[in-house]
Amino acid sequence: MFRFEDQYTMFDVTPVDNLFILEHMPGAQGDHVKAYLYGLMQCYHPQQASSIEQMGQDLNMTEEEIMAAFRYWERRGLVHRVSDKPVTFRYVNAKRLMLMGSQTDPVYEAFAQAVHGLFDNKRKLYGKEVSRCYEWVEQMGLPQEVVIRLLEKMIELRGPKFSFDSAEKRAVELAETGAKCAADVDVILDRDKKVLEGSRDVLRQFSLFREPTQPEMNLYRKWLGEWGFAPDAILAACADTTSGKQPSFKYLDALLKDRREKLSTKTITAKQMEKAQPDESGLRALLKTLNLPGVTVNESTRGEYAKMRALYPDEIILMAGRECAKRGCRFEDVQQTLSVWHKRGLATAEDVQAYMAQISRDDEFVKELYLLWGKTSRSSGANRALVQKWLNEWHFTQEMIVYCAAYAKEAERPMPYLNGVLDNFRKQGVFTPEAAAAQGEQKPAKPGKTVGEQQYQQRQYEDSNDLPDWMQQKMKEMNGDA
Repeated sequence: MFRFEDQYTMFDVTPVDNLFILEHMPGAQGDHVKAYLYGLMQCYHPQQASSIEQMGQDLNMTEEEIMAAFRYWERRGLVHRVSDKPVTFRYVNAKRLMLMGSQTDPVYEAFAQAVHGLFDNKRKLYGKEVSRCYEWVEQMGLPQEVVIRLLEKMIELRGPKFSFDSAEKRAVELAETGAKCAADVDVILDRDKKVLEGSRDVLRQFSLFREPTQPEMNLYRKWLGEWGFAPDAILAACADTTSGKQPSFKYLDALLKDRREKLSTKTITAKQMEKAQPDESGLRALLKTLNLPGVTVNESTRGEYAKMRALYPDEIILMAGRECAKRGCRFEDVQQTLSVWHKRGLATAEDVQAYMAQISRDDEFVKELYLLWGKTSRSSGANRALVQKWLNEWHFTQEMIVYCAAYAKEAERPMPYLNGVLDNFRKQGVFTPEAAAAQGEQKPAKPGKTVGEQQYQQRQYEDSNDLPDWMQQKMKEMNGDA
């Protein structure tokens, strides 16, 4: 006969026992508390469409997170699962639970006691930490003995105050490898012990007396497992990193990669490493060519040179060094030059020589144009790109370009202005000085955008005799008549 209106729940309250707040909430995770309170509200204000899916939408939680939360409260004895299809829970009054005695899951209680026994009095455990470990059993499918052994090994390796986040990563690894017993844990984590001890030894070689970071241990694990380096081989390589001010795992990684590629064997020992000492003659030749004060063979330059060698052999690197030396560039600029060559598809020394010769020719032609204009030019990629476009895309001759240079003599930015003049001639189908002169008094249209200084009265030339003396002389030189 009676029920609340639809919006009644929104404006009503849900009573929560102080006993829950003081005794049960402090040891629970935040999501566990969210799920409990939401379910408690549903007890007082049931909804016909209530479901785990709807609950997940309302709380911004996944269904797995919600079920994990209620499994936690089941172990605490505050809820009972009545059915799975549909999922149904019954809440137990917190005061009744206290009066009637604990009704927690005995299996969980035995697990919790075993976990607390591992730490003894060396670390205070919270309920949420024990519950998190039990989730590895329920959610990951790990046997309890595997989780207990995992915690024992973490205490051995890291001490009792290890991070549970790191332990969970190991639990994921154990689940992925299908660990079924404590022996499986020993096999996997003993390998981690070797990685930890080996990483510490590397740090001592660097005169660093701290614990290795996880990224550093990941590198060591790769050297040991994937690359097949023996521990003594790794330590032997450390000697080649200490010449720098800050030796690092990153540089050691590049060094070991280089030696692995040279040796090409499954396992690498310290004796084999002696046969794979890096050849630094290329680096020394590059530094000599650049002649930069204070730049020597050290960890930094070795690392940069390794990057260069990933693109080109020593011969081409030295060619890039010579080009950079002409421009007074820094050591780092050599890598940028090589990257440009690589993007342009230059594969051999002959390709590079042809490319640099073309640059030289283009720069010389631009220089000649600026001399005609009475200005000074400098090497510019933008100017070279214009010259290449005029010659190769628009198919103008150098003679035609020089002829049209007269139009840009008074321009503030003569190269862009000349580009506009040539573009207009191209659109009219005019590609030779003779064709341009044949237009007589017809002025070519001006380029699209000009500045105030470019708005001058341009002279027209009906034949070559009307050209200024400087241009007639230049055209004679280009025709071989000078």
